[in-house]
Amino acid sequence: MSRDSSGVLWLYKGTGDGNAPFEARTKVGSGWNQFDALVATGDMDLDGKADLIARQPSGDLYFYRGTGDAAAPFAGKRQVGHGYQTYRVMFS
Repeated sequence: MSRDSSGVLWLYKGTGDGNAPFEARTKVGSGWNQFDALVATGDMDLDGKADLIARQPSGDLYFYRGTGDAAAPFAGKRQVGHGYQTYRVMFS
């Protein structure tokens, strides 16, 4: 995953090939610049699909459930917390 300066989030799906490790990027969507931290957490809900955690500068924390579909990799956001602005960095 990568976010560009205009707030577009891109998915770089792995190929398993060391000579060409990623497929062409797929646009996830725009508007991701509303978040100051994005963390690819792996499979948080144990459904076998990679999920995403996003934090707004206000400290609101959101969970995006992975769908397994590269064309639409995440379901809609679900707020899972608040007050996380106190943390300087977030990582998985």
